[in-house]
Amino acid sequence: MRSLQILLLAGVIVLAGCGKKDDEMEKRNLELQAELAARDQFVEEVTGSIHEIHDRLETVWATEKNIMRKSEAVEGGRGLTPVEVKEKALDRIAKINDILKANRKKVKDLQERLSNSRLQYTGLEKMVDDLQTRLEEREQSVAALQTRVMNLEGEVSEKVKIISARDVTIENQAREMSSVFYVVGTEDELEQRGIITEEGGFLWGLLGSTTVLAPGFSLVDFYPIDRVEDVNIDVEGTIDEIVPKRDPTSYELKASEGHTALKIVKPEEFWKQRHLVIVSYPQ
Repeated sequence: MRSLQILLLAGVIVLAGCGKKDDEMEKRNLELQAELAARDQFVEEVTGSIHEIHDRLETVWATEKNIMRKSEAVEGGRGLTPVEVKEKALDRIAKINDILKANRKKVKDLQERLSNSRLQYTGLEKMVDDLQTRLEEREQSVAALQTRVMNLEGEVSEKVKIISARDVTIENQAREMSSVFYVVGTEDELEQRGIITEEGGFLWGLLGSTTVLAPGFSLVDFYPIDRVEDVNIDVEGTIDEIVPKRDPTSYELKASEGHTALKIVKPEEFWKQRHLVIVSYPQ
């Protein structure tokens, strides 16, 4: 009888021990589930913040490109004035800087959360580090953009000066290319001024000589005219000779009341030589 009692008591003790172990296992399972849930929530929050910052940086990049296009339009002389673009651009850049400042704080908070975590999240840490690099790149880009916008008026003004100077140069070159020169005088006057001379002939040039431009003649006494627009030259007296000789079909002469009108009817042909000497004598 006593042996039976001992066996029953031992069974009760074993059952009590098993129940205690089951309670501990259930408690541990609950703790593990809570830890897993907390970890999942932590990863989800960090990942969500990373995506949010990434989206904001994309918005910043799009805004930068828009400002850049408008500043380039101003530099090209299109659209708004430099002052208007500068004011609008600086206002948008200020908003961009506010976004970047907020993102900088978020990245710092993420780095601190990951650093203080009991567990290591290598993948998340790499993502945050990459985000930090992108943020720094955007900050540098925006700073450069701000400098460019600040200098926009000066750059446009300088480009306008360069373009104006270039246009003046082109205009001067075109005018120079279009300019031709003529002088009128008697044979003796023109020879004394070293503009014409006699060439060839015999008997010391008394017979068969040809009037030509003197070597090294000066343009001081010549008048500049436009080869296309100026087609009429009025000469006092009678035109005796044209030097160098021209194609007779390229011009016409008409005398009236002590004057002779020289009309150029084929400018391209007439001005194959840019210097014209009109030898005249009074009527």
